[in-house]
Parts: sequence; structure tokens; C-alpha cells
Amino acid sequence: MQVYRDFESLKRNLSTVISIGTFDGVHGAHRQILNKVLELAKEKNARSFIVTFDPHPQEVLKNKTPGIKLLTTTDEKIKLFEKIGIENVLIINFTEEFSKTKARDFYKDIIYSKTGVSDLVVGYDHVFGRNREGDFGTLQLLGKEFGFEVHRVEEIDIENIKVSSTRIRHFLAEGNVDMANKLLEYQYGFEGIVVVGDKNGRKLGYPTANVEAISANKLIPADGVYCVRVEIEGEEFYGMMNIGFRPTLTEGVKKVMEVNIFEFDRDIYGGKIYINFLTRLRSEIKFKSKDELVNRLHQDKEQSLNFLKSKK
Repeated sequence: MQVYRDFESLKRNLSTVISIGTFDGVHGAHRQILNKVLELAKEKNARSFIVTFDPHPQEVLKNKTPGIKLLTTTDEKIKLFEKIGIENVLIINFTEEFSKTKARDFYKDIIYSKTGVSDLVVGYDHVFGRNREGDFGTLQLLGKEFGFEVHRVEEIDIENIKVSSTRIRHFLAEGNVDMANKLLEYQYGFEGIVVVGDKNGRKLGYPTANVEAISANKLIPADGVYCVRVEIEGEEFYGMMNIGFRPTLTEGVKKVMEVNIFEFDRDIYGGKIYINFLTRLRSEIKFKSKDELVNRLHQDKEQSLNFLKSKK
């Protein structure tokens, strides 16, 4: 896959099927759009092309809209695009100045003049340009002016729930990773660095790796205990992760993320780790004693193993 980060390196080709958006999460509804891009590109012997933005527009326009936590970093989006089969991605540096670009100017100066376009695929609610002034009707007019066809993909739902990045964020904020994963159509996760902790887990018989997310703007699911899949240097493991303040062991001042990796005993301090959330086991609890906590950890591990066995 070819990734472009500036306009100068672009190669204009009018035989291009393109879609434009933030694509945060690259979820089920986004995949309908991406699949349509691939379908048209194959049908018309054209190249597939995605245009997205970094940083996310809401990160730049914080004075106008509340800042959001992201489902996917730009690197994660690129990997998902590539996995789906997209051939080309343009990442536009989104600035406050760029946000003032008029709808017609965006298509004339960038899409038509820089990338080229024969077909444009958009979602049912796609808006664009300064103050979100452009909509589907605007695109149809631009298509006639610049010679491209516009295709609209309708809204989809999974288990009677409309798929959107906002809904997925809400599910993750509640700790409902099961439903979030269904709407995403893959397991939600984040990349982190293993840092030194207080080693309390080892004393309890459940050694943990303390993890700090690499991206400060990445959405982390609600506090609680989760069954997780762990990726370390290309190897895959399973375990259980606690997110919260460990009220049984500490004063509950500092929030931590710590993962107990099953059948694993290696020094990975300072290394990268990727955590994928499979299901939520329970809320974080303040136990009366360490023995009570250990007993519950035994139950958590058994529940995790039963869950993993059920998915084989």
C-alpha cells in the first residue's frame, strides 16, 4: 500500500475510486464504504484511494467542539486499510487553517487536481468543507462539474444498533467491549509500553506487567477487569487486565493498567505490548483482605479460561 503525507508526492490519475473521511475506528459501517471502493475499483480497473486526516478534526477544533478520545491512531488506521485491501492512502495534515477550506475548493484543488477521481464513495451522512457546508447534494453538483460519479452507502446496523464511532465510544466508556467489538468487527485494543510497577501482583501469585498507553489520546475502556489477548514481538498470549485504582492494595490515588499474562515469565520492561480486549469480567472491587482478593483472582482466571475455551 502507498501512503502519501503531502500533496507534492501524489500522482494524479483520473481513474481513481476514492472515499474521504476520518474513519475513526474503521468499524463495520466504514467497511461497507471501503468494500464499495474496492468493488468499483475492480469493476472499472481503477485504483482504490482513501483520504483521511491527522490529527482528527475534533482535536484541532477543541474551541468549537469537545475534544474526543480516539478509537484508532493514524498508524492503526493505515494497518486496517491495508488489511482490507486499500491500495493508496492520503493523510492530510488537518489544521485550523485547513478547516476553513470551502467545500468546492477542496474538491477542485485537491481531489480533482491532485489525486484525480472517477468515482466517489461516501456514507449516508457525509458532510465536508468549511462549517460542514457540503453534503450529498453538493457532491452531486461537483460530480457533474468535475466529471465523477457519486455513490452513497446507506446506514447499517448490527443487532438493531446503528453503527457509528460515537456509539462504539459509548460502549467502551461503559466497559461493554463485547458490543464495541461487534460494531468494530474486530477486537478493540491499544499499544503500550511496559513500565516498572510496585510488584504487588507477584506477591499475590499473579505477576503483572504495568502498561502505559503510547497514545495519550487513545480511548481506554472503563475501569474493571477484562479477559485480553496480548501481542508481544509478534507472539500472541492471553491474560487478564485490570484498569483502575487497585483499592484493596493502595490508597487509590493513581490509576494503573496491569495485565497478568497466562503462562508467561519473561522480562519485558521497556518493551512494546498490544492489548486486545475480549470481554469484561467484572468491575473493580475493594476487597476486605488480600486473601479475598486472591480468591477472586482465581475466579477471574477460571472465567477467562472458560471464555477462551468457548471461543475455540
